[in-house]
Amino acid sequence: MQRPTIKCELLQEYLFHAPKYEALSYTWGSTIQDCPVEIHFIPFASGNPDKRPVANTEIVYVTKHLHAALLELQQPAVPRLVWIDQLCIDQANLQERNEQVSIMADIYRRAERTVVWLGETMMLDDDRRAIVNATERMNFRPIEREWSELRDQDIIKDLIGFKAEGESTELGQRRRQVLADALNRPWFTRAWVFQEVVVAKSGIVLYGSLEMDMDIFINLLDGVCDLDLKDVGAANSMMRSSKGYRPMFAIREARFESRNGLSSAFKGKFLSTLWQAMGNVDATNPRDKVYAFLAFSDLEGESQISPSYELPIRSVYADATLKSIRSLRSLDALELALKDRDLSTDLPSWVPDFSRPLPSLPFMTHNVGGSNFRASRKIPYPNLTRPGLDKHALAVQGHIISTVSSICPISYPTFDPSQTLDEFLKLDEIASWAMMSPHPKKFPHDHHHHPTIIILRTLLAEGAAADDTSNNETYDSTKALQVYHDGPTLLEACRAGHVPAPNRASDTPSVRALKLQYRYYSWMKRVSEIVVRKRVFVTEDGDLGLAYEAIREGDKVGVLLGSRTPTVLRAVEDDDGQWRFVAQCYLNGWMRGEVHEGREWTEERAESFVLS
Repeated sequence: MQRPTIKCELLQEYLFHAPKYEALSYTWGSTIQDCPVEIHFIPFASGNPDKRPVANTEIVYVTKHLHAALLELQQPAVPRLVWIDQLCIDQANLQERNEQVSIMADIYRRAERTVVWLGETMMLDDDRRAIVNATERMNFRPIEREWSELRDQDIIKDLIGFKAEGESTELGQRRRQVLADALNRPWFTRAWVFQEVVVAKSGIVLYGSLEMDMDIFINLLDGVCDLDLKDVGAANSMMRSSKGYRPMFAIREARFESRNGLSSAFKGKFLSTLWQAMGNVDATNPRDKVYAFLAFSDLEGESQISPSYELPIRSVYADATLKSIRSLRSLDALELALKDRDLSTDLPSWVPDFSRPLPSLPFMTHNVGGSNFRASRKIPYPNLTRPGLDKHALAVQGHIISTVSSICPISYPTFDPSQTLDEFLKLDEIASWAMMSPHPKKFPHDHHHHPTIIILRTLLAEGAAADDTSNNETYDSTKALQVYHDGPTLLEACRAGHVPAPNRASDTPSVRALKLQYRYYSWMKRVSEIVVRKRVFVTEDGDLGLAYEAIREGDKVGVLLGSRTPTVLRAVEDDDGQWRFVAQCYLNGWMRGEVHEGREWTEERAESFVLS
């Protein structure tokens, strides 16, 4: 089909002296560039930017998705100055790409507003008008941390036909589907959009001919997601199952912190941001899984990361990891270095593969580096350097504290929220195996607790998978075991309609206690996802642990300086002194720098290891 030729001028300006402009945030879609754009190149005059030479005209070709955006951006008789990467960066010039990517955050930060192009849509006019009406009625305000704080709930309920939990109209279901379709647009999973909208002064969203304020649009999606979850539950929510669900919440949280002037909004969150990106966003160039998030880097001085697209991916990922470790003086980055055992990779064992999602949740899930574990007693990584050390090797110090003796055969390949805790965790089976392990006399070394309390605490890693939606719950060993065993009673009460209904003044003390127990049970179910693709193991010294399923009998368990959790290492065959990183682990009794008789360790007597 013949597509119309769009005409525009390409101006060269100094970023910090540029006239007011907008910046486009969009996805390329197909990389095939076959849509014509007539460009009038207007470069600087030599020595005098105010005297421009005669324009040089040329036809360039752009992707279909950008062509559609340009058609929508056109304003009759009104000039519009927009920065667009596909037209403003010579993609074939590596030096120019490196330079432009290094200032990308400033480009979007200095724009008067960011224009988000979600793409064309076939939504009905009635739905489009209803969404426009809802957003116009919503009070404009910056992103809120919690949607429950907004005063727009009734507007959103009217939009999606929400009457009461479990009740919705056919019209409301269609409207939810329209918004779920928006969340499924590739824009939400493009690596670069996170930076582009979080740093923006303001923004608008274009979805076909639908135009909305960006902050109100995110508030709208947030509210619809919240009501949809309450209405049909997580398993049946079309909003929660959309590709953009998690990225949307990550954007909202980061934009809230940025818009509220929190000077340290992203301090210490570079690794956390990269972790979220690993499983939720896509990038055509794997290097952009790092470069797209440099706006949130807390690395300073010599540790700053400079885009370099000519470097091999292996070097880009290793450089980012090493600079993070050295700058933060922390081995938190190792939490992201889990690799699928069936995936061949040329990355060093200690370097995360940022291009792929993690096969299993890390032990510091919500914010890498934010756990209260302190296995190395808060002793920082010593920033070791060794002459002649391979640039893809990492020198570390620490202590080997035991050897993996036995690995439980019970596996957890996937997380099934429909299962009860008992069905999923199989606590009794784990307990039977543990007591039959090769070192039963030493298990458990925590003589103050019953073995099943320790096993459950290990399986849940003390609630390490908790996030900001966990209602401030904390792990309590005794309470957790009681609630675990009371699970059938709680589920029966749920079927009878007693829970999880809201608290009422007429509730008896027993009903209130039941609701509190059910809330804790639900929290335990959420954090139990930590066991997926992990195995319980016992060491030669009787320690009970939980680690990624790649572990083997004979692997060493140690405490490395700068690491919040114990680490599983494997000696490299025929290479004395070289070790492979296997996984971080939960090891009962060793998560907070405890001292054990006959197994003491100190910083001064730390051994040296080289991870390859």
